[in-house]
Amino acid sequence: MVFRLALLAAVGVALCNGIAAELEKNSADKHARVITLKFSFLTSLVRDWPYLLGLLLDFTAWPLTLVAVHELPLFVVQPIVAFSVVVTAVIDKFILRRTLSARSLVAMGIIFFGLIMLSLTAQPEKAQAVGQIVKWIIVFFPLLLALIASMSIKTKKYSAAILAAISGLAFGGTAITGRMLVISHPYWQILYSPLLWSLFAYGLVGILTFTIALQRHQASVINATMVAFETLIPIWVGITLLGDRPRQGQWFLVIFGVALALAGTIMISLHPASD
Repeated sequence: MVFRLALLAAVGVALCNGIAAELEKNSADKHARVITLKFSFLTSLVRDWPYLLGLLLDFTAWPLTLVAVHELPLFVVQPIVAFSVVVTAVIDKFILRRTLSARSLVAMGIIFFGLIMLSLTAQPEKAQAVGQIVKWIIVFFPLLLALIASMSIKTKKYSAAILAAISGLAFGGTAITGRMLVISHPYWQILYSPLLWSLFAYGLVGILTFTIALQRHQASVINATMVAFETLIPIWVGITLLGDRPRQGQWFLVIFGVALALAGTIMISLHPASD
């Protein structure tokens, strides 16, 4: 039962993120291009109901992320979260009445097949403890991401790609910290954990940099870059530092499943429109 709930939570994160990205893009395009990394940009955006609704969906995704990564290895959770790109494509098709290309339909099939392969390797698994130095590096890493973003935001040529990559690292950081977070009784003691507050810091940096990046390039390209970093980095951290392992050592299925899910995600992100 817990295993199924964790899988459903991961699917819920993908749904929330996919819908939120569409709503946030709608609002970001209405505002003047941002040239500094300032959180007041977010406060101005929340006056638009689409962005506010998207933000609420992002906040809803955080507890769902905790449920998912607390029970499942990151190499299973993150490709499911990347399924948000398909959610956005479906919104384009059935709500915004944009025609999906044959390439997009093929990409959806590739993603589904990859996720099925990953589900066959999944098993409930707790993360192993890491050293204090590694823990505090992860806790304070959002500050470094914010610093890099503030320096790169003024560059003209590569700022969109850098900000998209930073947002992917930040959103991936929420999954990593959530995986490391120990939830014990009584539950309110979790408020004393620096990992919890770091999780929120990662989320805020991710939302801000992703929104600013959306102003600078096509949403499909920004989303592809963000998803690549959001998926691959947590998987690597989970395997190398947190002890994530597949059922019965089925590494071939893991590698193949992740490769298919990521390839399909990037494919649909780069070519979301009709032929």
